[in-house]
Amino acid sequence: MTLIKICGISNPEEAVWAGKYGAWAVGEVFAPSPRRIEVEKAAALNRELKDNILKVGVFVNEELPEVKRIADYCRLDLVQLHGDEAPEYLAELSLPVIKCFSLQGPPDPDYLRLWRPCLYLFDTCGTAVRGGSGRSFNWEWLAELPPDIRFILAGGLNPSNVGGAVKKLKPLAVDVSSGVEYPGGGKNPLMIDAFINAVKEADAGVS
Repeated sequence: MTLIKICGISNPEEAVWAGKYGAWAVGEVFAPSPRRIEVEKAAALNRELKDNILKVGVFVNEELPEVKRIADYCRLDLVQLHGDEAPEYLAELSLPVIKCFSLQGPPDPDYLRLWRPCLYLFDTCGTAVRGGSGRSFNWEWLAELPPDIRFILAGGLNPSNVGGAVKKLKPLAVDVSSGVEYPGGGKNPLMIDAFINAVKEADAGVS
């Protein structure tokens, strides 16, 4: 079964929708972004969610002590690093880490293994704000990855194309943000439902 992460959650309603429709995790962005959430707001949201869904904090080149502080205060379950963090940075964190790589071509497995995260996340390169661009990359770049590189697929996914991505690449998880939003921003519950149903249908086809 392909896991689903809904990223850029900004209020309890969006998180509840994600959990109701079957998401594995929600992403809370603490980096510069239109979807950035204040630390106090995230902490309150996570107290309300409790253990009903995994909470992932998204950071970009943040100072390590600040990541640790926010992770503890907000009761995060995982940390997602979306910047240029070195392998040694990951080793200093006690929580499981998702390390993002913005691709410009097929990734080198030996290079990826230097980081040793719990999961890799592959996203689209070349945007001013990291993540949430709504743009896809060439999925063929991931077709030959060895099985030990367990990854989350991101970048331009939406209810229309996620099924094809799941069937082609069989990722451990998929990550969506702008692909389930209203045109003016904010998560659309109907699109979250459609996205998750598309993943489930693709899983049924793969199995």
